[in-house]
Amino acid sequence: MVTRMTHQPAWTKRAERAIPKLDVPALRTLDVDVHDNLRPFVFVLLGRPLLALVAFVATAINGWWAATPLVVWFLYGSNLSAIHHLVHGGMGLTPRWRHFWLSVLACLVAESGHALLATHTVHHRDGTDLPDPEGYIEYLTWAQMPVGAARYRYRLMYWGLRNSNRPKRIAVEIAIHAGLHLASLALLFNTTPLLWIYLSLVHVSSFVFAVLQGKGPQANFGRPMSSPLMFVHTKVLAFVFFSHHQHLEHHAYPKVPLPRLHLLRPHIEQALADEEVLHLRLAA
Repeated sequence: MVTRMTHQPAWTKRAERAIPKLDVPALRTLDVDVHDNLRPFVFVLLGRPLLALVAFVATAINGWWAATPLVVWFLYGSNLSAIHHLVHGGMGLTPRWRHFWLSVLACLVAESGHALLATHTVHHRDGTDLPDPEGYIEYLTWAQMPVGAARYRYRLMYWGLRNSNRPKRIAVEIAIHAGLHLASLALLFNTTPLLWIYLSLVHVSSFVFAVLQGKGPQANFGRPMSSPLMFVHTKVLAFVFFSHHQHLEHHAYPKVPLPRLHLLRPHIEQALADEEVLHLRLAA
């Protein structure tokens, strides 16, 4: 949890696109058990990035370089999905294991899990007077997006380091990030380009995810919209975007596992029946 917000750059200022506090029924009042039999889900969530890392090494060793971008894309996406669930604490893990996996999984893709814990916690807090270090990317123009997406992860690390109550953890994770890149350069010129290629693909994945976050379906592909309340109807993106297209549903019930949010959509739609809600329907 963020306990201090002492350093707020101008880019963290909230604007009209911040999702307002949603007046939806409490989860305990609904006849929907979204946390039933979570253990297999937790194993899948935590295991996918590790298996993907093994798959990357296997494809690289066998010279199947054309497959490596897809493998790293799956690794990065499934990794961030796991981190996202760990941030919200909806997996039933003890605090010790939650923080352990936050660090381990984030370091696999050269991120800071505890910086993301800080930025995403405040992203979900209501109030336009509060900073939103994650949401600023939605306000960038297409011309600003290339630079904005490239430095997005570093801005989040910086904000978390300055504003989290766990700066030492974040500093260690940032040091690991730097160490991995230095090691990749040392190995590139002396032994193998494998780590350098891996980190390069991770950066490409990070860039694409940032663009999708700012200009993807949950932001109406960068087009103006009259309301921040939007449902995205699609099946393809549930796989391609690791269910993160359900932005409104997630803000309504942040502790519910993303793949199970569709069970709550009828209740959310009913609660927002009198609100202006945009329905974005994709082809599949």
